[in-house]
Amino acid sequence: MKPIPHPCFRDSQKKEINDVRQYVVHWLKNNPFGEIYVGCDSKVRGPFVKYATAICLWNVGHGVSELYKNEVEKTPSDRYTRLWNEVTRAVEIADLLKDLARITVHVDINSNPKFQSHRLYDASIGLIHSMGFRGAGKPYSWAASCGAHQHCQ
Repeated sequence: MKPIPHPCFRDSQKKEINDVRQYVVHWLKNNPFGEIYVGCDSKVRGPFVKYATAICLWNVGHGVSELYKNEVEKTPSDRYTRLWNEVTRAVEIADLLKDLARITVHVDINSNPKFQSHRLYDASIGLIHSMGFRGAGKPYSWAASCGAHQHCQ
């Protein structure tokens, strides 16, 4: 696996989306009651980590379509840096779309203190809320733990 120099968003048919904002504007025009969720997940593969960021466009009552982008980088030195990178990637994309609709950011961090990732839960949800977004962690963060997860495998 090699680093991906210029990742772009793709749709479910793997077609490149050159202007993700315009794509979402068009989708919202056709789905005025639709909801937007953004999530990120990652998978370590030796010296590299693959991050997948997903924009989940939920046409309530009719299903979800996804846009996603993959990024490959050197594996961070610790788990918490990798998880925080997931959070900041999701927030960055939500920020790009924030003026289009209300957005919920999902993080692949557990709300249950029994899990190691919980150490980042309060900071993650705090960042998300401070940016003006709704946020959710596991077990309610389907855009990260299902949507983005499938693209980083």
